[in-house]
Amino acid sequence: MHRFRIDAMPDPQSLPRVANIFAQRALVPATMTMDLLPTHMCIEIVVAGLEAAQAAVIAVKLGESVAVLRSDVAAVEPPLRLAG
Repeated sequence: MHRFRIDAMPDPQSLPRVANIFAQRALVPATMTMDLLPTHMCIEIVVAGLEAAQAAVIAVKLGESVAVLRSDVAAVEPPLRLAG
């Protein structure tokens, strides 16, 4: 799994523009959260099934988006699921 962390302008179009980068690649995030701060939006997106190189390309594309101020990506372990 890969976690993308994006800081974006506090604009109504920021979240759809970020989501569109994943939609263009037919990727459905496992989770997507957004917090609105006084100066910017913090968006976190977790996607499963990506190769490291593919995740790096997406991070670069996110950084090139008009509304994005900063983006980074990190590999993360999937959460443990308890049987029951």
